[in-house]
Amino acid sequence: MRERLAKIERIRSVQARLHRIAEMRLARLDQERTAVRQDEEALVAALNDDDALQGLFIDAMARRLNVLARKTEELNKARIAENALLVEAGLRLKRTERLIGRTGSRHREEERKKAFESLMQELTARHKASFP
Repeated sequence: MRERLAKIERIRSVQARLHRIAEMRLARLDQERTAVRQDEEALVAALNDDDALQGLFIDAMARRLNVLARKTEELNKARIAENALLVEAGLRLKRTERLIGRTGSRHREEERKKAFESLMQELTARHKASFP
């Protein structure tokens, strides 16, 4: 039982690591999304400026806005997929933790039974030894 508990604990450690990795990926996607949003805002602000040379770059700015919009859409799809992976990893981690709890309680119960049996054997052995 002790070996089984150790194996399950190693599995829990791996599941926790996978969960942290999924969290980090989701955070990275959020950072990328924020950066793209800031780029879009800066580009829109530049388009709204009353600069004399701005008319020369309108086509390039419009293409860049289109690229940023596609990138935002890709990041949103990736975030949805990564969020699903994060939830799945969290559920696997919780199941493993519950399994550890159940296995640990069974192990403790077995240990208590063994200790009680050895105590009873010791007491009966002493009792028999004291009476000829």
